[in-house]
Amino acid sequence: MTKTLVHQPEFFPWINLFIKIGYCDFFIFLDSVQYSRRSFQNRNKISTKDGEKWLTVPIKKTSRQSIIKNIEINYEEDWQSKHLNLIYTSYKNSNNFNYVMPLIEKIYLKKYKLLSTLNADIIKMLSEKMGYKCNFKFSSIYNFKTTKSELILDICKKNNTSTYITGIGSKNYLDEDKFVENKIKIKYVSPKDIFYKQQFNDTKFKPNLSILDYLFNVGFKKLQ
Repeated sequence: MTKTLVHQPEFFPWINLFIKIGYCDFFIFLDSVQYSRRSFQNRNKISTKDGEKWLTVPIKKTSRQSIIKNIEINYEEDWQSKHLNLIYTSYKNSNNFNYVMPLIEKIYLKKYKLLSTLNADIIKMLSEKMGYKCNFKFSSIYNFKTTKSELILDICKKNNTSTYITGIGSKNYLDEDKFVENKIKIKYVSPKDIFYKQQFNDTKFKPNLSILDYLFNVGFKKLQ
């Protein structure tokens, strides 16, 4: 029996996703559901000398009903170089720049076709470097036709899950009784405020940034 986390593949996600990864044995990338525009699947924020800035991965035009696994990256513009330049100028003086930057460059220098593959590789690489022991899969391998709570339950059952790891937002749609019937415990993980010394921060701490901000300022220290 295992502890399972199901989550959409996001681009350099925030700290709290990695906190949840610390609880799980299996991370299932939820790539078999509809792509959510203006979400964190193709963008995230970092701190710069000019304030918070978005790193956005351009995607090819597609219908609003498109599934995450089918979203393709658009390379008509050289967004990788723009990202790397902004990351470099923003974190070149950080404590862990020489350790973190080569790994980030390695990701950016590879030309991914699919957004979900890029995001999955980022999360897998960073999880390993931070010392998390977790197995990764994509939900699309199962070909389930169910949705929402029923889909999550089907994924958990397929993975012999004893505990489902999720955020408190899932309380809005999970059918908890069905999980109880299938002897699956739900562990809700509340967001944590993780404070650390940031660059360009003379007054108030900037929360909810990409994990990149934490890595450059703190390093690959496992989050608790």
